[in-house]
Amino acid sequence: MDRLIYTALTGLVARSRQAQVTANNLANAQVPGFRRDIVAQEGRYLDAARVADGAWEARAQVGSPSLATPAVPGKVQATGRGLDVALSARAWLAVQGPVIGGEVKEGYTRRGDLSVSATGLITNGDGRVVLGANNAPISMPPGAALTIAQDGNITAMLPDGPTPVGQLKLVDGSGLTGRDKTGDGLFLPEQPLPRDATARVESGALESANLSATEALVELVEEQRGFEVNARLIRLAQDMDEQGARLMRLE
Repeated sequence: MDRLIYTALTGLVARSRQAQVTANNLANAQVPGFRRDIVAQEGRYLDAARVADGAWEARAQVGSPSLATPAVPGKVQATGRGLDVALSARAWLAVQGPVIGGEVKEGYTRRGDLSVSATGLITNGDGRVVLGANNAPISMPPGAALTIAQDGNITAMLPDGPTPVGQLKLVDGSGLTGRDKTGDGLFLPEQPLPRDATARVESGALESANLSATEALVELVEEQRGFEVNARLIRLAQDMDEQGARLMRLE
């Protein structure tokens, strides 16, 4: 009887984890450049103990959960805004990441809705400071109109004429995996990636998240129903156990 409970509990844990991942995807469905997560196929083995007669007494399935991030890009949509950039297939934008061990780490994102902060630095929609080809933040002249070329070069329109002010650091992110992804969607590998001179951007456009909000909502409903089914199994096992105990008392 208890084996049914543990099997149903394993299903509850798996469904709960899938629902959390899908809910996070749904919450970020409108974030430019977001990469959705999926629960990867899990290895499962029986957590068992050897009993007196030498047999194995299985009690619970134990999973090794893992997440995967599909590399499928989102759709590119024109915005007409000069500081919006959509990155080419393998290109990723370098930004300042979190401070770890007293050191500012370098992170990577596909989010290209850029703007100039109050301090004159280029940031993206997450508020992260964008890095230049020299691995330093890009500082802009106050009030200057900016244009971004396909190779990431930024030009400021000043009274003296067009003036180059920096270049976006673009890297080849084809080697990034779900293990490098942080909770807020930033990719943070152990070692910084080198600049990719062949990477290109499209100005005046943005890449959408690589998921459909409608599909994510349907998945969430299905996972909630699966959770309810496993919860019913636990209640059923409890009822069977109680009925068996009553029969034993009658005897």
